[in-house]
This record gives sequence, C-alpha cells and structure tokens, in this order.
Amino acid sequence: MRFFAACVFGEWKAVLSNHLLFEYEEVFRRQALELGLTFKDVDQLLNAICARGEECLLSHIWQPILVDPDDEPLVQLALESNALRIVTHNVRHLLPAVALGVEVLRPGTFLDKLRS
Repeated sequence: MRFFAACVFGEWKAVLSNHLLFEYEEVFRRQALELGLTFKDVDQLLNAICARGEECLLSHIWQPILVDPDDEPLVQLALESNALRIVTHNVRHLLPAVALGVEVLRPGTFLDKLRS
C-alpha cells in the first residue's frame, strides 16, 4: 500500500489507461480483506489515483511481444505514454519489454529509487 500512497501524495505520477484501472480494481477488490480494505476504501484509493494520474488512450495498433495477452496493454501503455517504466510484481512475464527500452521494476525497488 505504501506504493500507492506515494502516488496519492505526489511522490510519483501514474500513467493510466482503462485497462490498467480495471486491473487495479479487480486486484484490490479480490485482495481487499487481505489488505485490510473495504470496497469503499478501494473506491476512494482508485479515485485518488485517478485524480493524480495522467490518462493515456491506447492506439489500436500493437504488435504483441508477451506470452500473456492480458499483460500487453501494460507494455503498450509504457511505450505510448513515454513513461518507459512498469512497476509490477509480475516482473518475469514482462521482461520482454526491456528489449524495447522499458524498465521493469518491483514496487519495493521502485520505492527505493524514489527515496534515493
């Protein structure tokens, strides 16, 4: 949760697409009890991320590079928004993005970079 709190407090800026927001919502709702959140908390957190984030509409032209098609929009978002960084626990599945110049980091590593 520290990762998202850092976004809400302006320590970093999220670049968002509809796909990514739906992914966040799905994961937060599935893990709400585990994270000590209510669904209302999840909605408030997503609203705060949206208020701080920058929207990027994805183009319809994309050549898949990953094994899991559900992860493709993350790489596409990084490239099309020029963010060139993906912060995820799913590093292994997103490693092909590195060949396109996208840095793929775990949340803890990213937070360490913010602190330094």
